[in-house]
This record gives sequence, C-alpha cells and structure tokens, in this order.
Amino acid sequence: MSEIIVKSIASNIFPKGDYVSPGLATVKPDSCFPHMILGNKYDSSWFYLRRNIPHNFYVDKRRTGVGFVSRDEAHILYNTALKFQGKKALEIGCWMGWSACHLALGGVELDVIDPMLSQDLFSESVTDSIKLAGVRESVNLIPGYSPQKVEEIANKLQRKWSLIFIDGHHETPAPLNDAIICEQFAEPDALILFHDLASPDVGAGLDYLKAKGWKTMVYQTMQIMGVAWRGNVEPVIHQPDPTINWQLPPHLHDYLVSGVTPAIATDKFLSMLKAIQPYTFLSKAQLFSLYSQVQQGYDYLFWLPKIFRQAIANQKQQKSQVKNSPN
Repeated sequence: MSEIIVKSIASNIFPKGDYVSPGLATVKPDSCFPHMILGNKYDSSWFYLRRNIPHNFYVDKRRTGVGFVSRDEAHILYNTALKFQGKKALEIGCWMGWSACHLALGGVELDVIDPMLSQDLFSESVTDSIKLAGVRESVNLIPGYSPQKVEEIANKLQRKWSLIFIDGHHETPAPLNDAIICEQFAEPDALILFHDLASPDVGAGLDYLKAKGWKTMVYQTMQIMGVAWRGNVEPVIHQPDPTINWQLPPHLHDYLVSGVTPAIATDKFLSMLKAIQPYTFLSKAQLFSLYSQVQQGYDYLFWLPKIFRQAIANQKQQKSQVKNSPN
C-alpha cells in the first residue's frame, strides 16, 4: 500500500457531517480522490435521493449531479470486504471509483463492470485513484453493461464471486436483472450488497433474492443499503446514526433493519390512523404504505423549487465562465 494512503488511514479523522457506525474498522482514502468535494444535493434531480438526511453528500467536482456512496456506506463496503479478504468480488457500477477503492482496500480481488469506463475521463480518474490507494493490482476494470458483461466475464474467466456489490443502472428492470445474473455466478457462500435501496426499482433486486431463499436485511444509511447472503457467511452489523429520525419507504417495511428494533409507525401516522380507520376497509399496513408514498411525493415536491433554482444558478455560472474564458 502506498505511503500516502497509509498516512491517510492513520489520521482517521472525518469531516463534520460524516457518520460511521460504531464498531466498524475505518479507512480514509480521501487524498486519492483529488476531485472529490462536498456536493449540493439539489444538483441532483433524482426522485429517490434522500435530501433530508444531513450526512455529507460527496461528488466529483467535474460531475456534480451524481453522488458517491456516503462515508457510512463506504465503510459498510470496506468492512464487508474485510470478511472476504483474498476472495473474488464483483462491483456493478463504480462511477468515479470511490466504492471500488473501499472494497479493494478491504483485501478482495475485485472485478469492476461499468459502461462509463469506456470514456477516458472516468477510466483515467478511477485508475489514478486506485493507483494512489495502492490497490491497482487487485482491481480489474471492465467497460461494459450488465447483465451481458457479467455473464461474458464469468464464462470467459470461469469466474464465480463471493462478494458482489450492485450499484448500476437504477431503473426497472436493470436492478432485478443484475440480481438474477449475479445469483447465477455467486459462490455457494456469498453475500450481495445493494446501494440506493430508497428506490423501489432497486428494491426489486433484493426482493428477488429474498424470494429465492437468501437471508436479507437493510442498512439505514443516507440512501439505504441492502444485503442478501447465503451459506457460511455473515453480514456486517451496523448501527444507524442515532441523531436522525429514520424512516423506511413502504417497499422495505417487511425487512429487518440492522441495529434497529422493528417499528411500523410514527406518531404522526398513528394520529391520522385513528381518524381514518373507522371509514376505510384498508388494513393498517396498507394505510401506512399509502401514507409513506404520499409523504415521499410531498417531500420531492417540496424539494423541486430548490432543484430548479440550483439548475438555473448552475447554468448562469457556466455561461459566465464561457463569457469570461479567453478566446
């Protein structure tokens, strides 16, 4: 491992606004990502971004509309990888390599599949970062689309993976297709992680594995992570940030949450339930699902003006930079 990453790990001091679950081993490869900055959540228009979670939202300053996994989520990846040291791992969707770096630092031999790796900006940036982190030799960067490229690599290299991280295209049916192909090439003792489970489209992938008999659980993080495992492996135990009043979207209500005692309702919902239930045939669970969906839509409508204002501000800034740039 390079001297720069050793020093960074040794300091182990995270900026204000970061949270890492107690009990997790920590690592800090920030210096390997010179373009990483604190982002503005309103630069992203994605419906399922949980803008109300106050944890730091990191982005690449060259592409500010897409965030990295949060500090807490990165440490779930790192600590999970520590359980699989020396084994084959697969990542679908790496963006700028922040998540791949944390997985590789955990000691796995990592195959990374992402169509963005066919573009010089992304390929060079990811390569430079994992080189600085001292893990280039353990990471195989593969441009291409899942599930086709997953099947191609698995057959070509006679590969099965013990650890898999799915963070690719988030719209239906991509997450489900990723889960289906990954199950085919997962080792008998295997663990599969999902990112951005706040989206029901991503949730379909975890639902599939649950229906196939895998054990499942979710992590209450900024964007919600999910885990499915089978055989002689165990997931990382995680404690959500106790300063946050966490909520689960309706598509995840049947899942165990790591470090949390099961609970179905909030005080606000209970007061509404008392007023509505005498006049409806819907069950408590159905009413809560409807309430959660309406709340999610309301939150997005509340954020929408800020998203528009941020987009306009970004356009003005770009025009100003073009106007003031030398010919």
